[in-house]
Amino acid sequence: MDGIDGALIITDGEGFIKEIGSYSLEYNREFKSLLKDCEQSVKENAGNLSKAESTFNKKNKSIKFKAVIDKSTALHFQVIQDLLKETGYRGKSIDLIGYHGQTLFHRPANGITIQVGNGQSLANQTGITVVYDFRSNDVKHGGQGAPFAPLYHRALAIQCSLAPTVVANCGGISNITIIDSEEKDLYAFDCGPGNILIDRYVQLKTGETMDQDGIYGSSGKVNEVVLKALQQKSLRLEDGSNYLDKTPPKSLDVNDQKLIPELDALSLQDGCATLEAFTAECIVNSLDGLALPIPKLWVLAGGGWNNKVITRELETRLRRKLGQDIRIQQADKVGLNSKALEAQIFAYLAVRALRELPLSLPGTTGVPKPLTGGRIIFPQGDINKASRAVRAYINQHKTL
Repeated sequence: MDGIDGALIITDGEGFIKEIGSYSLEYNREFKSLLKDCEQSVKENAGNLSKAESTFNKKNKSIKFKAVIDKSTALHFQVIQDLLKETGYRGKSIDLIGYHGQTLFHRPANGITIQVGNGQSLANQTGITVVYDFRSNDVKHGGQGAPFAPLYHRALAIQCSLAPTVVANCGGISNITIIDSEEKDLYAFDCGPGNILIDRYVQLKTGETMDQDGIYGSSGKVNEVVLKALQQKSLRLEDGSNYLDKTPPKSLDVNDQKLIPELDALSLQDGCATLEAFTAECIVNSLDGLALPIPKLWVLAGGGWNNKVITRELETRLRRKLGQDIRIQQADKVGLNSKALEAQIFAYLAVRALRELPLSLPGTTGVPKPLTGGRIIFPQGDINKASRAVRAYINQHKTL
Protein backbone atom coordinates (compact mmCIF):
# COMPACT_ATOMS: atom_id res chain seq x y z
CA MET A 1 0.00 0.00 0.00
CA ASP A 2 2.88 2.36 -0.67
CA GLY A 3 1.65 3.56 -4.05
CA ILE A 4 1.00 2.61 -7.68
CA ASP A 5 3.47 1.45 -10.32
CA GLY A 6 2.64 1.65 -14.02
CA ALA A 7 4.60 0.14 -16.90
CA LEU A 8 4.29 0.20 -20.68
CA ILE A 9 5.44 -2.85 -22.64
CA ILE A 10 4.98 -4.40 -26.06
CA THR A 11 4.33 -8.13 -25.81
CA ASP A 12 2.58 -11.08 -27.39
CA GLY A 13 1.94 -12.59 -23.95
CA GLU A 14 4.44 -15.34 -24.67
CA GLY A 15 8.16 -14.95 -25.45
CA PHE A 16 8.31 -11.44 -26.90
CA ILE A 17 8.66 -8.57 -24.40
CA LYS A 18 9.87 -5.04 -25.08
CA GLU A 19 9.99 -2.54 -22.23
CA ILE A 20 8.97 1.02 -23.11
CA GLY A 21 8.86 2.88 -19.80
CA SER A 22 7.45 3.07 -16.29
CA TYR A 23 6.05 5.54 -13.78
CA SER A 24 5.38 5.47 -10.04
CA LEU A 25 3.07 7.42 -7.76
CA GLU A 26 3.47 7.36 -3.99
CA TYR A 27 0.37 7.55 -1.81
CA ASN A 28 0.20 10.38 0.70
CA ARG A 29 -0.11 9.42 4.36
CA GLU A 30 -3.83 10.26 4.52
CA PHE A 31 -4.83 8.03 1.62
CA LYS A 32 -2.61 5.19 2.80
CA SER A 33 -4.36 5.38 6.18
CA LEU A 34 -7.77 5.21 4.48
CA LEU A 35 -6.74 2.11 2.52
CA LYS A 36 -5.53 0.48 5.72
CA ASP A 37 -8.89 1.24 7.34
CA CYS A 38 -10.67 -0.36 4.37
CA GLU A 39 -8.45 -3.42 4.66
CA GLN A 40 -9.12 -3.69 8.39
CA SER A 41 -12.88 -3.47 7.84
CA VAL A 42 -12.73 -6.28 5.26
CA LYS A 43 -10.60 -8.37 7.61
CA GLU A 44 -13.03 -7.85 10.53
CA ASN A 45 -15.85 -9.11 8.32
CA ALA A 46 -13.95 -12.12 6.93
CA GLY A 47 -14.06 -10.87 3.35
CA ASN A 48 -17.75 -9.88 3.26
CA LEU A 49 -17.52 -6.64 1.28
CA SER A 50 -21.04 -5.35 1.99
CA LYS A 51 -20.55 -5.77 5.74
CA ALA A 52 -17.06 -4.30 5.50
CA GLU A 53 -18.45 -1.24 3.75
CA SER A 54 -21.00 -0.77 6.53
CA THR A 55 -18.31 -1.17 9.21
CA PHE A 56 -16.02 1.35 7.52
CA ASN A 57 -18.79 3.91 6.98
CA LYS A 58 -19.77 3.78 10.65
CA LYS A 59 -16.20 4.43 11.76
CA ASN A 60 -15.40 7.10 9.15
CA LYS A 61 -17.87 9.96 9.05
CA SER A 62 -15.95 12.11 6.59
CA ILE A 63 -15.60 9.62 3.71
CA LYS A 64 -17.38 6.50 2.51
CA PHE A 65 -15.82 3.15 1.60
CA LYS A 66 -16.90 3.53 -2.04
CA ALA A 67 -15.28 6.96 -2.23
CA VAL A 68 -11.92 5.48 -1.17
CA ILE A 69 -12.16 2.86 -3.93
CA ASP A 70 -13.17 5.54 -6.45
CA LYS A 71 -10.15 7.60 -5.37
CA SER A 72 -7.90 4.56 -5.85
CA THR A 73 -9.25 4.11 -9.38
CA ALA A 74 -8.76 7.82 -10.11
CA LEU A 75 -5.14 7.59 -8.98
CA HIS A 76 -4.59 4.64 -11.34
CA PHE A 77 -6.00 6.80 -14.15
CA GLN A 78 -3.57 9.55 -13.16
CA VAL A 79 -0.65 7.10 -13.34
CA ILE A 80 -1.73 6.00 -16.82
CA GLN A 81 -1.91 9.62 -18.00
CA ASP A 82 1.47 10.46 -16.52
CA LEU A 83 3.03 7.28 -17.93
CA LEU A 84 1.77 8.06 -21.43
CA LYS A 85 3.02 11.63 -21.17
CA GLU A 86 6.44 10.48 -20.02
CA THR A 87 6.81 7.86 -22.76
CA GLY A 88 5.35 10.03 -25.53
CA TYR A 89 2.52 7.60 -26.35
CA ARG A 90 -1.12 8.53 -26.93
CA GLY A 91 -3.99 6.57 -25.42
CA LYS A 92 -5.33 5.51 -28.82
CA SER A 93 -2.07 3.64 -29.50
CA ILE A 94 -2.54 1.42 -26.43
CA ASP A 95 -4.36 -1.88 -26.96
CA LEU A 96 -4.90 -2.99 -23.41
CA ILE A 97 -4.56 -2.12 -19.72
CA GLY A 98 -3.81 -4.76 -17.10
CA TYR A 99 -5.38 -3.42 -13.89
CA HIS A 100 -4.63 -5.45 -10.79
CA GLY A 101 -6.41 -3.25 -8.25
CA GLN A 102 -5.72 -3.06 -4.52
CA THR A 103 -5.71 -6.31 -2.57
CA LEU A 104 -7.67 -6.03 0.68
CA PHE A 105 -8.18 -9.70 1.58
CA HIS A 106 -6.80 -13.05 0.44
CA ARG A 107 -8.13 -16.32 1.86
CA PRO A 108 -7.94 -18.95 -0.89
CA ALA A 109 -8.79 -21.71 1.62
CA ASN A 110 -12.18 -20.00 1.98
CA GLY A 111 -12.48 -19.32 -1.75
CA ILE A 112 -12.01 -15.57 -1.28
CA THR A 113 -9.60 -13.10 -2.83
CA ILE A 114 -10.53 -9.42 -2.98
CA GLN A 115 -8.88 -6.80 -5.17
CA VAL A 116 -10.85 -3.56 -5.25
CA GLY A 117 -11.01 -0.91 -7.94
CA ASN A 118 -13.46 0.04 -10.68
CA GLY A 119 -12.34 -1.57 -13.92
CA GLN A 120 -15.30 -0.22 -15.88
CA SER A 121 -14.59 3.32 -14.73
CA LEU A 122 -10.94 3.01 -15.74
CA ALA A 123 -11.92 1.69 -19.18
CA ASN A 124 -14.41 4.54 -19.63
CA GLN A 125 -11.94 7.22 -18.54
CA THR A 126 -9.11 5.98 -20.75
CA GLY A 127 -11.15 4.67 -23.68
CA ILE A 128 -8.95 1.56 -23.52
CA THR A 129 -9.98 -2.06 -22.95
CA VAL A 130 -9.12 -3.17 -19.41
CA VAL A 131 -8.38 -6.64 -18.03
CA TYR A 132 -9.21 -6.85 -14.33
CA ASP A 133 -9.86 -9.44 -11.58
CA PHE A 134 -6.93 -11.71 -12.39
CA ARG A 135 -7.01 -14.00 -9.37
CA SER A 136 -10.65 -15.01 -8.85
CA ASN A 137 -10.85 -17.75 -11.48
CA ASP A 138 -7.80 -19.48 -10.04
CA VAL A 139 -9.22 -19.41 -6.50
CA LYS A 140 -12.62 -20.54 -7.78
CA HIS A 141 -10.98 -23.66 -9.22
CA GLY A 142 -9.06 -24.54 -6.06
CA GLY A 143 -5.85 -22.60 -6.68
CA GLN A 144 -4.03 -20.36 -4.24
CA GLY A 145 -4.60 -17.27 -6.39
CA ALA A 146 -0.91 -16.39 -5.99
CA PRO A 147 1.85 -15.94 -6.88
CA PHE A 148 0.99 -14.69 -10.38
CA ALA A 149 4.46 -13.52 -11.38
CA PRO A 150 6.01 -16.87 -12.45
CA LEU A 151 5.00 -16.97 -16.13
CA TYR A 152 6.40 -13.48 -16.64
CA HIS A 153 9.53 -14.34 -14.67
CA ARG A 154 10.01 -17.35 -16.95
CA ALA A 155 9.48 -15.35 -20.15
CA LEU A 156 12.05 -12.76 -19.06
CA ALA A 157 14.53 -15.40 -17.90
CA ILE A 158 14.40 -17.17 -21.27
CA GLN A 159 14.55 -13.90 -23.22
CA CYS A 160 17.61 -12.83 -21.20
CA SER A 161 19.23 -16.33 -21.41
CA LEU A 162 19.13 -16.75 -17.63
CA ALA A 163 17.34 -20.11 -17.33
CA PRO A 164 17.65 -22.24 -15.32
CA THR A 165 17.34 -19.77 -12.48
CA VAL A 166 15.48 -18.87 -9.30
CA VAL A 167 13.80 -15.46 -9.21
CA ALA A 168 13.45 -14.41 -5.58
CA ASN A 169 11.01 -11.55 -5.13
CA CYS A 170 10.96 -9.54 -1.92
CA GLY A 171 8.13 -7.07 -1.44
CA GLY A 172 5.68 -7.12 1.45
CA ILE A 173 5.70 -10.90 1.03
CA SER A 174 8.63 -12.93 -0.30
CA ASN A 175 8.19 -15.53 -3.02
CA ILE A 176 10.38 -17.56 -5.35
CA THR A 177 9.97 -18.82 -8.91
CA ILE A 178 12.07 -21.84 -9.90
CA ILE A 179 12.56 -21.73 -13.66
CA ASP A 180 13.69 -24.41 -16.08
CA SER A 181 13.41 -24.25 -19.85
CA GLU A 182 10.04 -26.06 -19.91
CA GLU A 183 6.80 -24.39 -18.79
CA LYS A 184 5.65 -27.63 -17.17
CA ASP A 185 8.69 -27.45 -14.86
CA LEU A 186 7.75 -24.01 -13.48
CA TYR A 187 7.32 -23.89 -9.69
CA ALA A 188 6.56 -20.95 -7.43
CA PHE A 189 5.18 -20.12 -3.99
CA ASP A 190 5.15 -17.52 -1.23
CA CYS A 191 7.93 -18.16 1.29
CA GLY A 192 6.98 -15.83 4.13
CA PRO A 193 7.42 -12.16 5.03
CA GLY A 194 9.39 -9.78 2.87
CA ASN A 195 9.29 -6.26 4.31
CA ILE A 196 5.90 -6.35 5.98
CA LEU A 197 6.96 -7.30 9.52
CA ILE A 198 10.06 -5.09 9.48
CA ASP A 199 7.98 -2.12 8.30
CA ARG A 200 5.38 -2.69 11.01
CA TYR A 201 8.06 -3.05 13.67
CA VAL A 202 9.92 0.14 12.68
CA GLN A 203 6.67 2.08 12.49
CA LEU A 204 5.68 0.95 15.98
CA LYS A 205 9.09 1.79 17.42
CA THR A 206 9.91 5.02 15.60
CA GLY A 207 6.96 6.21 13.52
CA GLU A 208 9.10 5.80 10.40
CA THR A 209 7.83 3.65 7.53
CA MET A 210 10.79 1.27 7.10
CA ASP A 211 14.35 0.36 8.01
CA GLN A 212 15.74 2.41 5.13
CA ASP A 213 18.57 0.47 3.43
CA GLY A 214 18.83 -1.72 6.56
CA ILE A 215 20.49 1.06 8.59
CA TYR A 216 19.01 -0.07 11.92
CA GLY A 217 19.51 -3.77 11.29
CA SER A 218 23.11 -3.35 10.14
CA SER A 219 24.08 -2.09 13.60
CA GLY A 220 22.16 -4.82 15.42
CA LYS A 221 22.65 -8.51 16.13
CA VAL A 222 20.36 -11.43 15.30
CA ASN A 223 18.80 -12.88 18.44
CA GLU A 224 18.65 -16.61 17.72
CA VAL A 225 16.08 -17.28 20.49
CA VAL A 226 13.68 -14.69 19.10
CA LEU A 227 14.39 -15.88 15.54
CA LYS A 228 13.27 -19.36 16.56
CA ALA A 229 10.17 -17.92 18.23
CA LEU A 230 9.32 -16.06 15.02
CA GLN A 231 9.53 -19.33 13.10
CA GLN A 232 7.17 -20.97 15.57
CA LYS A 233 4.64 -18.18 16.15
CA SER A 234 4.73 -15.40 13.59
CA LEU A 235 2.98 -17.20 10.72
CA ARG A 236 0.27 -19.07 12.61
CA LEU A 237 -2.86 -19.22 10.46
CA GLU A 238 -6.49 -19.00 11.56
CA ASP A 239 -6.73 -22.80 11.76
CA GLY A 240 -3.73 -22.92 14.11
CA SER A 241 -1.32 -24.37 11.55
CA ASN A 242 2.09 -22.87 10.84
CA TYR A 243 2.39 -21.54 7.29
CA LEU A 244 6.07 -22.49 7.26
CA ASP A 245 5.13 -26.17 7.63
CA LYS A 246 2.84 -26.19 4.60
CA THR A 247 3.91 -27.84 1.37
CA PRO A 248 3.99 -25.72 -1.82
CA PRO A 249 2.21 -24.49 -3.81
CA LYS A 250 1.04 -22.07 -1.13
CA SER A 251 0.25 -18.37 -0.75
CA LEU A 252 0.26 -15.96 2.14
CA ASP A 253 -1.76 -12.88 3.05
CA VAL A 254 -0.15 -9.91 4.79
CA ASN A 255 -2.70 -10.30 7.59
CA ASP A 256 -1.38 -13.82 8.31
CA GLN A 257 1.93 -12.35 9.52
CA LYS A 258 2.28 -11.12 13.08
CA LEU A 259 4.86 -9.45 15.28
CA ILE A 260 5.44 -11.47 18.44
CA PRO A 261 5.86 -10.28 22.08
CA GLU A 262 9.43 -11.63 22.27
CA LEU A 263 10.54 -8.73 20.04
CA ASP A 264 9.65 -6.25 22.80
CA ALA A 265 12.72 -7.24 24.84
CA LEU A 266 15.11 -6.35 21.98
CA SER A 267 16.62 -3.03 21.03
CA LEU A 268 15.38 -1.43 17.82
CA GLN A 269 18.59 -2.45 16.07
CA ASP A 270 18.51 -6.07 17.25
CA GLY A 271 14.80 -6.34 16.47
CA CYS A 272 15.37 -5.18 12.89
CA ALA A 273 18.37 -7.48 12.44
CA THR A 274 16.35 -10.45 13.73
CA LEU A 275 13.33 -9.73 11.52
CA GLU A 276 15.57 -9.24 8.49
CA ALA A 277 17.24 -12.57 9.18
CA PHE A 278 13.75 -14.09 9.52
CA THR A 279 12.84 -12.95 5.99
CA ALA A 280 15.99 -14.57 4.59
CA GLU A 281 15.57 -17.71 6.68
CA CYS A 282 12.00 -18.23 5.43
CA ILE A 283 13.19 -18.05 1.81
CA VAL A 284 16.09 -20.47 2.31
CA ASN A 285 14.17 -22.93 4.49
CA SER A 286 11.35 -23.03 1.94
CA LEU A 287 13.66 -25.13 -0.24
CA ASP A 288 13.55 -28.02 2.25
CA GLY A 289 11.72 -31.04 0.90
CA LEU A 290 11.43 -29.78 -2.69
CA ALA A 291 11.84 -32.77 -5.01
CA LEU A 292 13.56 -30.83 -7.80
CA PRO A 293 17.03 -29.48 -8.49
CA ILE A 294 17.62 -25.89 -7.33
CA PRO A 295 19.40 -23.73 -9.95
CA LYS A 296 22.70 -22.11 -9.01
CA LEU A 297 21.73 -18.67 -10.35
CA TRP A 298 19.48 -16.56 -8.10
CA VAL A 299 18.04 -13.28 -9.40
CA LEU A 300 16.80 -10.87 -6.72
CA ALA A 301 13.80 -8.73 -7.66
CA GLY A 302 11.69 -6.33 -5.61
CA GLY A 303 12.27 -3.38 -3.32
CA GLY A 304 13.02 -5.54 -0.29
CA TRP A 305 16.53 -6.22 -1.57
CA ASN A 306 17.37 -2.54 -1.13
CA ASN A 307 17.64 -3.56 2.52
CA LYS A 308 21.28 -4.64 2.61
CA VAL A 309 20.81 -6.75 5.73
CA ILE A 310 18.16 -8.96 4.11
CA THR A 311 20.39 -9.41 1.06
CA ARG A 312 23.44 -10.24 3.18
CA GLU A 313 21.49 -12.72 5.31
CA LEU A 314 20.11 -14.43 2.20
CA GLU A 315 23.54 -14.81 0.64
CA THR A 316 25.04 -16.23 3.83
CA ARG A 317 22.23 -18.73 4.38
CA LEU A 318 21.99 -19.77 0.72
CA ARG A 319 25.70 -20.53 0.49
CA ARG A 320 25.52 -22.47 3.73
CA LYS A 321 22.68 -24.61 2.35
CA LEU A 322 23.50 -24.91 -1.36
CA GLY A 323 27.23 -24.34 -1.57
CA GLN A 324 29.68 -21.55 -2.33
CA ASP A 325 29.12 -21.78 -6.10
CA ILE A 326 25.67 -20.14 -5.82
CA ARG A 327 25.55 -17.01 -7.99
CA ILE A 328 23.38 -14.13 -6.76
CA GLN A 329 22.53 -11.20 -9.03
CA GLN A 330 20.30 -8.17 -8.58
CA ALA A 331 17.55 -8.08 -11.23
CA ASP A 332 18.71 -4.73 -12.62
CA LYS A 333 22.17 -6.20 -13.31
CA VAL A 334 20.81 -8.95 -15.60
CA GLY A 335 18.42 -6.91 -17.75
CA LEU A 336 15.29 -6.89 -15.57
CA ASN A 337 13.75 -3.63 -14.35
CA SER A 338 13.15 -4.46 -10.71
CA LYS A 339 11.15 -1.33 -9.94
CA ALA A 340 8.77 -1.80 -12.88
CA LEU A 341 8.57 -5.59 -12.72
CA GLU A 342 5.33 -5.93 -10.76
CA ALA A 343 3.47 -3.57 -13.09
CA GLN A 344 4.92 -5.27 -16.17
CA ILE A 345 3.65 -8.61 -14.90
CA PHE A 346 0.01 -7.55 -15.13
CA ALA A 347 0.45 -5.89 -18.50
CA TYR A 348 1.83 -9.22 -19.73
CA LEU A 349 -0.91 -11.24 -18.04
CA ALA A 350 -3.58 -8.98 -19.54
CA VAL A 351 -2.46 -10.01 -23.02
CA ARG A 352 -2.43 -13.66 -21.96
CA ALA A 353 -5.98 -13.27 -20.63
CA LEU A 354 -7.05 -11.70 -23.92
CA ARG A 355 -5.57 -14.65 -25.81
CA GLU A 356 -7.06 -17.14 -23.30
CA LEU A 357 -3.59 -18.40 -22.37
CA PRO A 358 -2.92 -19.73 -18.85
CA LEU A 359 -2.20 -17.24 -16.06
CA SER A 360 -1.49 -19.95 -13.50
CA LEU A 361 -0.24 -23.54 -13.48
CA PRO A 362 -0.40 -26.52 -11.11
CA GLY A 363 3.18 -25.81 -10.07
CA THR A 364 2.58 -22.13 -9.33
CA THR A 365 -0.78 -21.90 -7.55
CA GLY A 366 -1.81 -25.55 -7.15
CA VAL A 367 -4.68 -25.17 -9.59
CA PRO A 368 -5.64 -28.59 -11.06
CA LYS A 369 -4.69 -27.65 -14.64
CA PRO A 370 -3.29 -24.62 -16.51
CA LEU A 371 -5.93 -21.94 -16.18
CA THR A 372 -6.61 -18.56 -17.75
CA GLY A 373 -8.50 -15.79 -15.97
CA GLY A 374 -9.22 -12.10 -15.77
CA ARG A 375 -12.29 -10.16 -16.84
CA ILE A 376 -12.13 -8.19 -20.09
CA ILE A 377 -13.89 -4.82 -19.72
CA PHE A 378 -14.65 -2.65 -22.75
CA PRO A 379 -15.12 1.14 -22.59
CA GLN A 380 -18.83 1.86 -22.22
CA GLY A 381 -20.54 2.87 -25.44
CA ASP A 382 -17.61 1.69 -27.53
CA ILE A 383 -18.06 -2.09 -27.44
CA ASN A 384 -18.06 -2.66 -31.20
CA LYS A 385 -14.93 -0.60 -31.71
CA ALA A 386 -13.23 -2.29 -28.75
CA SER A 387 -14.22 -5.75 -29.99
CA ARG A 388 -12.75 -5.04 -33.40
CA ALA A 389 -9.55 -3.77 -31.82
CA VAL A 390 -9.29 -6.85 -29.64
CA ARG A 391 -9.85 -9.23 -32.54
CA ALA A 392 -7.30 -7.37 -34.67
CA TYR A 393 -4.81 -7.41 -31.80
CA ILE A 394 -5.21 -11.16 -31.27
CA ASN A 395 -4.84 -11.91 -34.97
CA GLN A 396 -1.75 -9.70 -35.25
CA HIS A 397 0.05 -11.09 -32.23
CA LYS A 398 -0.70 -14.74 -32.91
CA THR A 399 1.86 -14.46 -35.70
CA LEU A 400 4.68 -13.18 -33.46
